[in-house]
Amino acid sequence: MKKDPNTMAAVETYRSHNMWHNRMVGEDAELSSHVIRSQAIAEGRTWAKTRQCDHIVKRIDGSVESITSYASS
Repeated sequence: MKKDPNTMAAVETYRSHNMWHNRMVGEDAELSSHVIRSQAIAEGRTWAKTRQCDHIVKRIDGSVESITSYASS
């Protein structure tokens, strides 16, 4: 299955090294880092809305808590 080139990868909010981070799924570079989880989620939501893609929020154990789509239809 080929990936649609017009589809952006999702933004992921996750915990690592005692901080909450945002990054594009499949990328190593962080978009932002936060001490407070709610701030990281809000920032991740903003990134996802700007990029019109999904926002994946992960729990502290790495399991998926939620996926919200901001893709335009």
